[in-house]
Amino acid sequence: MSDTRILAHANPAVNLSALATPAQEHDTLTATQFMDLYAYICEAGTFAGFSAVPWEELGMCSVIHEPTDEPEGLRIYLREGWPVAVLEFDMGYRVIPGMITNRWQQS
Repeated sequence: MSDTRILAHANPAVNLSALATPAQEHDTLTATQFMDLYAYICEAGTFAGFSAVPWEELGMCSVIHEPTDEPEGLRIYLREGWPVAVLEFDMGYRVIPGMITNRWQQS
């Protein structure tokens, strides 16, 4: 199994002014790094929509905002440095199986 933890990059994120709070250490991925991580989550994850992901679990995650000037860019959710989900605006969540609860896949 490969190590997919996220390590901060030295360059600041492009959209820091769009964030309501100051940048956190994990909020400093370049656009290329962000898109690589997004592609990994799309490949390894499953689409869950909006209602399948409990907000309580998302509240325990840190968020990386897409480094873009778009007002509703992608959001990647991390738990303890590990990617668990991505929010695609107007589409829903893609989640990594076993990393965050998917209500539709519970038995």
